Amino acid sequence: MRLWQKVFLYTLILVMLAVSMTSILLLKNSFSLALEQRKQNVYSEHEFVITSFKSMMITERLRQNAVVLDEESLKRFMEDTFGGGQKKSGIQFCNDGGRQVYANKDMHIPQGLLEAVQDTGRNYMQVEGYQLYIASSESMEGKTYFVVTENDIADVVEVHENMLHQILAISMGCAMAIAFILLIVVKMLLHPLQKINEGTRAIAQGSYEKRIPERGHDELSELAHNMNRMARAVEQNVRALEDVAENRKHFIDNLSHEMKTPLTSILGFSDLLQIKRDISEESRMEYAGIIKEEASRMRTLSGKLMELITVGEANLEWKEADMAQLFEEIGISLKVITDNHHMDFSCVSAPGTLCVDRELFKSLLYNLVDNAVKASEEGAYIQVEGHFEREEFCIRVTDEGVGIPEGEVEKITEAFYMVDKARGRASGGAGLGLALCSEIISLHQGSLQFESRLGEGTSVLIRMKGGKCHA
Repeated sequence: MRLWQKVFLYTLILVMLAVSMTSILLLKNSFSLALEQRKQNVYSEHEFVITSFKSMMITERLRQNAVVLDEESLKRFMEDTFGGGQKKSGIQFCNDGGRQVYANKDMHIPQGLLEAVQDTGRNYMQVEGYQLYIASSESMEGKTYFVVTENDIADVVEVHENMLHQILAISMGCAMAIAFILLIVVKMLLHPLQKINEGTRAIAQGSYEKRIPERGHDELSELAHNMNRMARAVEQNVRALEDVAENRKHFIDNLSHEMKTPLTSILGFSDLLQIKRDISEESRMEYAGIIKEEASRMRTLSGKLMELITVGEANLEWKEADMAQLFEEIGISLKVITDNHHMDFSCVSAPGTLCVDRELFKSLLYNLVDNAVKASEEGAYIQVEGHFEREEFCIRVTDEGVGIPEGEVEKITEAFYMVDKARGRASGGAGLGLALCSEIISLHQGSLQFESRLGEGTSVLIRMKGGKCHA
């Protein structure tokens, strides 16, 4: 059974029960009031009849000039007073033994009525079917008589039954009207839930861009909002996984390509050395040099790749490092490289400390300077400068190299990406240096920014939080 059907049926049942119970209770209360009013009237009539009969009986004694009427005279007087025909209201006189003395109509006195009056000594009233009986104990002519009056209350009962039938008919009509209105209301209230269900089904089937309409400020609107948030999160995660898969495929393709070139050269020239018998010493040295160069390139490539893969898994040693001293150490190591290319090099920092992993930090600057050297001509100037700005430590690496095209800047931190592939391979590059730098800066919770123009050089700005300047 659908949810809207359950809500509709349960609500309809509860509403009908509430309406029916209310109607029945009101009708019962109305019937009780009407019956109680009739009882009061009947009781008053009973008292009036008894009082009138006793008064008339005194007049009859005076007329007969008798002190006390005997039982036969009393019976005749009863017949003369109440008549012998069928009346709407009946009356019956019984002696103290319960035997009937006189009755103006056939009456079926309820069992136990006279006994109740005899035991309590008070008037007693009882309803039997459509008749209301009142019994009382009266002293007449020196004897005790039980007087029972019978009154028809069929009109009260019939009114009650007619009202009950009317209420049942009205309840059925109300049920139909309520059912129709309730069906429309339930459908309207649960329509957003149907939309949520459809949207959830579409999302579950892979349509992660699907969004559920959000209307109002109720719980269903909140549920739709949360479902949309979940869909956005799932969509982002799926896209991230797709990007990871695509990047991994691209990475593997590039790695295969980069490994294929040196391996082809090594195998080719190795075959030449093995096959040719009359190879000259000059050719042999040339082939051996190429093999050595390509093997060296493969070693560099594998080393960079291993460093890139393990940089996030290494046990990092975070320590406060003196930036001026650390830059001096790095500058001494890098000056050997720049001197081999006849370049001017400067590596200085303002005094202060920064919490870093020393080895990763050194690798960061080594790779940035190595890229600057590969992009610059002999005689160029390369500068590495560190300074503090508020609570950040900034590093700027500047060169006078060939520069980077504007559309390529966002891609240069991707693994294996090289702006000038021919120049990169000629200088022994593999396109992994800046990717490694990006990972190191990410581990240090820093940022990396490039400013470059073709033919004018490149400036790399790094910002790391937590620096303390020692002015």
